[in-house]
Amino acid sequence: MLDKPKIALLGPIPPFRGGISQYTFELQKVLENRSNLLTISFHRQYPGFLYPGKTDLDPFYKGQKLENVSYTIDALDPFSLVKVADSVLKSGCELAILSWWTLFWAPGFAFISSRLRRSGIKTVFLCHNLFDHDSGFLKKFITKILIRNADGYLVHSSEQKEILSSIFPDKIILQNPHPIYEQFPAPKGILKPRGKLELLFFGFIRPYKGLDLLLEALAKLNDPEIYLTVVGESWKDPEELISFSKKLGLNNVEFHLEYTDESSVSEFFYRADLVVLPYRSATGSGVATIAYHYEKPILATRVGGFLDTIIDGETGFLIEPGSSDIIAEKIRPLSRKSLGKMKSSIRNFKRNFTWESMVSKIIEFHSIFNKRS
Repeated sequence: MLDKPKIALLGPIPPFRGGISQYTFELQKVLENRSNLLTISFHRQYPGFLYPGKTDLDPFYKGQKLENVSYTIDALDPFSLVKVADSVLKSGCELAILSWWTLFWAPGFAFISSRLRRSGIKTVFLCHNLFDHDSGFLKKFITKILIRNADGYLVHSSEQKEILSSIFPDKIILQNPHPIYEQFPAPKGILKPRGKLELLFFGFIRPYKGLDLLLEALAKLNDPEIYLTVVGESWKDPEELISFSKKLGLNNVEFHLEYTDESSVSEFFYRADLVVLPYRSATGSGVATIAYHYEKPILATRVGGFLDTIIDGETGFLIEPGSSDIIAEKIRPLSRKSLGKMKSSIRNFKRNFTWESMVSKIIEFHSIFNKRS
């Protein structure tokens, strides 16, 4: 029997909150069964001024850290990066998987990767986002320089794979779809469907996600029997969203503009007939995998990973980005009954989105590097 590979996994993890943190946690649970795993996360993820009056910790964990995680990386201590690299070296790991999701941490993780590579340890960037969503020329230029510091890349979308292949034609780039989150509890059915159609917009609200277009589309539909629930913390002042909705004359929108625990998440998805993701741009979306977990169809734009994760007309619908008219016209003929018929297709399709498959790609990197050494 072959020995399990020694692997290091670096990234945010609970008690830190957010999609990347939850992703790392779910990946860790499966990866530790197939490897000798060292997991390293943050002591402090961001400086406090980035969260004025708020916290980047998930209240569910009440500040409790996971027992099998080393919380070492500190946003205010650059020497912690050296400590992390040294701890990976001392552990005897052969492969390090580093999360790549924001320019803020790109220099730090590029430094760790570079230090490990100089000592003979292979590194892979697990790319959630190649570039920040609001990246201009300078940010993209800096990112392209920093992201060179890896031996391989693991991505979720064919679009990201094509971009990286054009930059690094000689490096190993593997693709695997974003796995489905399975940790959410079964709904109790507390929230009952209203009217003829329940729409759900879920996730951290930022300009690129196109919520403004969805609200405009709802106003153009002018149908009080179509309800929209908006759930997520807002990038801007929440009152701006509510005010914008009122200016459009909307009385069929329900806002929950704060952090939402998993039990509440299950109720919102249970009530929804359709999850709407009208993004102007995207790489991938964890929200889509939550929708599939609850076997809900998705209306999304033809950007990024949606092209790989949605079968148009079977598990959801794909539309062109940037138009409230297109959103409205796609929603207009839909009904609760017609959307419900998509459940069986979603159930079959979501079998492709497993954490085991994701871990197999990581093990594949280990095998490829061993053959080349």
